[in-house]
Amino acid sequence: MARTESVQPAEAVQLWLVRPEPVRPDELAALDSEERRRAEAFRGSADRMLYLSAHLALRRVLAARLGHVAPQEVRIVRDRNGRPTLPGDRPPFHFSLSHSAGLALLGTAPVRIGVDVQRTLSRTTADLCGRRLHPAEQEELASVQPSARAAHFTRLWTRKEAYLKGLGVGLSRSLAADYLGVDRPDTPAGWTVLDVPCGETTWPRPPFRAGPPFLSPCAGC
Repeated sequence: MARTESVQPAEAVQLWLVRPEPVRPDELAALDSEERRRAEAFRGSADRMLYLSAHLALRRVLAARLGHVAPQEVRIVRDRNGRPTLPGDRPPFHFSLSHSAGLALLGTAPVRIGVDVQRTLSRTTADLCGRRLHPAEQEELASVQPSARAAHFTRLWTRKEAYLKGLGVGLSRSLAADYLGVDRPDTPAGWTVLDVPCGETTWPRPPFRAGPPFLSPCAGC
């Protein structure tokens, strides 16, 4: 069973941190055939456990939010860009899920939402992938002390991935097209960005209003 820790900021944006736990055979019935197939594709047992825990948590949260629906009855479809969503032109709420390196982050909101979770990436990754970022983000990264560059790049990267997931386009959009840095206020218009330090024992409960849409990058856990 997946263990979750919930944060509920203003305006009905809800975040859950999911920690993997062994999944019982009877719990697998809540997943659809595609989810079970994807789980079996993981070579490592730890990655498989995280995937199963994250998707079971997702179905339980969606079922609870929808009401009077069992987790296995929740229908998850993909839009034209491949973004998971609830059926219909105007779903009752939106959700986003990210899992990486032993943790998963799940978010739901009445507006479009994107979340991403990462452990701190390597300095090599920061040096190589940093060249693909927005020019202002590259300048920002270059101004950081070398010892802190990997952590700062991870923060930029999770913001970027959360934004692209919120748009529903993923990495098909150029990483240089949008500024998601931390030094300037001109992040994409209409988006609220919140950094969530997943490594903290107690999650922050910042006072903000979730105007449409909403991003919750989660870095450095």
